Amino acid sequence: MKRAIKLIIGEMEGKLNGYAVLLNYRYMNLCVKVEPAALVPVAITDNDGQSRTFEEVAGAMSVDEYTFEICPFDQKLIFNICKGLKLAHPEFKQEIIKAAEEDMLSDDPDEDERHILCHMPEVNDDRRDVLMDGVKVLYDQCMVEVNRVKGEYTPRMAQKVIGLPEEEIDEATNALEERFDLYKNLIDQYRTNKEKEIEDAHQKWLNERSEQARQRQEDAATHGDDKAHAFNMYDNE
Repeated sequence: MKRAIKLIIGEMEGKLNGYAVLLNYRYMNLCVKVEPAALVPVAITDNDGQSRTFEEVAGAMSVDEYTFEICPFDQKLIFNICKGLKLAHPEFKQEIIKAAEEDMLSDDPDEDERHILCHMPEVNDDRRDVLMDGVKVLYDQCMVEVNRVKGEYTPRMAQKVIGLPEEEIDEATNALEERFDLYKNLIDQYRTNKEKEIEDAHQKWLNERSEQARQRQEDAATHGDDKAHAFNMYDNE
């Protein structure tokens, strides 16, 4: 395959990869489970009015699939960090807690070190619909750009292979199509994975709701039995 043809394929592949990476990053910021990439856009204004990145002022760890624990490097910035988190991700449910001794950044066990818990919101029926709509919108935006790239490079390739033997034309054309299909499949997989993540979280909410309803019914039945027993005792007297 001629070098000029390889360059055309490489250029197209670079652009397609960029759009695929961007889509995946955007999906990570449609927060369902804890995702370190979701903290990248968090900007913190310190007490001197200077803008700081999240990585400059705090660390983070996962408590479970749905909760971050944010560990400020400077306790004086804890409310600044809360504000930055709120601006970037208003959907996070924040909670300031006393740090467990094993999780403290300070070497002084007597220090009153505080951390921030960020709970991902439950995926109820309404949030599921909003998230699924968001997934589709971002996917459609990505595919507009991906198809535009294909539309740009297909005629460029057709122009470049003019006069070449038929087998070389087929090889070049097929290689271009294979690269496009590769990234189209990758983008489709990102969408499928995100939709599954949303559906799994929604099912978790449904299961918890069902369990709560069952527990209420059991409590009501137990309470009813207790009342009946009390009445029986009164009647027996």
